[in-house]
Amino acid sequence: MRRRTRTLPMNDTFSIWTSFTDLMSNAFMIITLLLLLVIARNSKSNSSQISTGADDKQTIIELPSEKYNFDSGSAVLPSNLKTDISQNGKNGIILKEIENNINQIENSNKKVDVIEVIGHTDGEEVGFLKCSDRDGGNLDTKLEEVATRNKDVSILCPGSNADLGLMRALAVVKELQNVQRQKKAGLFKRLKFRAYSAAQLLLPDDQGFAPPDRNDNPKRRRIEIRFAQLGQYKTPGNNR
Repeated sequence: MRRRTRTLPMNDTFSIWTSFTDLMSNAFMIITLLLLLVIARNSKSNSSQISTGADDKQTIIELPSEKYNFDSGSAVLPSNLKTDISQNGKNGIILKEIENNINQIENSNKKVDVIEVIGHTDGEEVGFLKCSDRDGGNLDTKLEEVATRNKDVSILCPGSNADLGLMRALAVVKELQNVQRQKKAGLFKRLKFRAYSAAQLLLPDDQGFAPPDRNDNPKRRRIEIRFAQLGQYKTPGNNR
């Protein structure tokens, strides 16, 4: 018995094939469109992060004397300042703010290697303070002992506002270093610290150099914490 086979007309075969290719083309276009949308969204997010890092100014943490008041002529940390840094072995609000700022900076494709602590004073003259049976400043002979050996800042005596600003910045640095030694890992563990003094030279909020003013002015007394990246040293004219 002969088997009957059914052969589709050429027009029907062409119509089915055309429909199939149209379906695949539409599916491909939809998938391509979705991929483009995902790529565009990721690209916008990345460019937003980069532009934020480039356009926004870095935060400078300011510790004003109205809140953290050192005794006159002293660099011994006020108890509330010490608590707000280390909080008895835990992260205080200052340390949390430091770590938050580092995370924000490094999320914008930058890096933080150094914490710079700058001591600012008012223009009132320090005068002659008697410290440890000695009149006048002793930083020329005692500063390194406090910075590199386990000596307390209380042994230092300022001979000028420049001395006093440096002493207070160093006191904050030493407390930050104490916290660093207690940490086992994390971004804070790799940081370096620098202590500087601006004396009475600079007005708050980057308003420039201060005019002569020998009055007591708490608003000018402050500690600033800044974030920096280590650079490469180069001497002009030296190609080595």
